[in-house]
Amino acid sequence: MKNVAFIFSGRGSLVTTVLDAIRDSKTQSRLSLMITNNVEFDEKFTPKGVDLVVLDRNEYVKRNDFEKKIIFELKKRNISLVILGGFKFIFSEKYVDLFGNITINTHPSLLPAFPAFPGDKAQQRALAKGVIYTGATIHFINEHVDDGPIIDQEVVRVEEGMTEYELKEQIIEVEKIMIYRSVKAFLDGRLYLKNNQVIYGVDDV
Repeated sequence: MKNVAFIFSGRGSLVTTVLDAIRDSKTQSRLSLMITNNVEFDEKFTPKGVDLVVLDRNEYVKRNDFEKKIIFELKKRNISLVILGGFKFIFSEKYVDLFGNITINTHPSLLPAFPAFPGDKAQQRALAKGVIYTGATIHFINEHVDDGPIIDQEVVRVEEGMTEYELKEQIIEVEKIMIYRSVKAFLDGRLYLKNNQVIYGVDDV
């Protein structure tokens, strides 16, 4: 059994996609843990049988203690795959050494364009720059911000008059496509890191 964790800061909009990928995987897997630092997240939206851990960042004086709690929860459940869905936290080198090769992050731009920074507003910045194309990136994490090995990217065209909300929603849709593919491939052994290079095999079905 492979245990999967989903860690997020917002509304958890990608969790249904994660569940779909787990269901369609050829490997026996389950979503066993959700972690959020969104103290307003309504636990009624937690899928049945999944442990929910809500961490209030303000309760941890040191960011290291906050990260230690996350590591504890992952180790406790022998997690095989971690998906970060808009999780507003930069992990340390220690976390990367432990879980970097099993932690997949989503970012709402075509990296290296518009990487995250404090107060990140990737869609707003894309609109302000007047780009014609933006999109989303899925990557393994490393100790640097939005710099890990890229797994997949999808393009979104910025239409004339498009609002930040509309662009954000379109980017979420392509993130769902990539997350589904990536989670399913990882669980089936077709996606992994080798010598810091992404190996991403084609589904044989």
